[in-house]
Amino acid sequence: MKENVSNDQIIKDHYKIQAGKHKGSATSTMEDLTTRQKEVNLIQNFFRTPAIKNKCKEVLEIGCGNGYTLSLLTSEFPDYNFLGLDFSEDLLKIANDRQLSGARFEQGDVRKLRFEDNSFDVVFTERCIINLLSWEEQQQGLNEMHRVLKKGGYILFIESFSDGYNNLNIARNQMGLESIPMPHHNLYFEKEAFETFVSKKFSVLQSGDLGAGTEFPVHQNFLSSHYFVARVIHPLLTKGDPTIRNTEFVKFFSFLPPSGCYSPIEAYILQKK
Repeated sequence: MKENVSNDQIIKDHYKIQAGKHKGSATSTMEDLTTRQKEVNLIQNFFRTPAIKNKCKEVLEIGCGNGYTLSLLTSEFPDYNFLGLDFSEDLLKIANDRQLSGARFEQGDVRKLRFEDNSFDVVFTERCIINLLSWEEQQQGLNEMHRVLKKGGYILFIESFSDGYNNLNIARNQMGLESIPMPHHNLYFEKEAFETFVSKKFSVLQSGDLGAGTEFPVHQNFLSSHYFVARVIHPLLTKGDPTIRNTEFVKFFSFLPPSGCYSPIEAYILQKK
């Protein structure tokens, strides 16, 4: 129990700093502007696909942070009822101050959601469940997300995985660069364990299964090319700090289509069986 309290405090302390530093900015929780924009674009594309538009009404964002993403979604999708949930009171205060029409915000814990079974058509996360610092707790979160989702409902799961992280560091090491350490407040998913676990409760879909075609791409490896440019090629050429993200060089190559598996952040589309 003490370990859980300690881990919870690590998360609260980290996001208290984020709230004070970034306030309502898009850079809150992600200072890499290209990564942030590609995440937002993917989420918007997901909600634009025919399958989601035809089914969607009640939407839960787990880990809504300062409400930036929901500020964009409520503007584009005024007919949806959005609920943003976050563990950090500091970030929620900023989110509530937005006074968004079509969205409300609550404090909560994904390990024990207060909602009734089968409450939501769509649940989505954006680098949230990796803040649970044990696989057992991450499984609790996944079980709760499954419970509150309606049968046939969808999860857009944008989280970090160890295989892309490891591939990225292998590429860096081969170029004489040091490995990038995993953030102290995160635990990345092991893909095999994750896919085995979710396959019991969900079908894993591709964007084409949502009727997206090429118009609204939702690629699992959507950040791979960007991470290779920003975390391998850019520091190799500049001998620079890998935490320096938003240079003109990186922006120039942000158009590249995703290729390979070099980003820890990936997107899974899950449908409740």
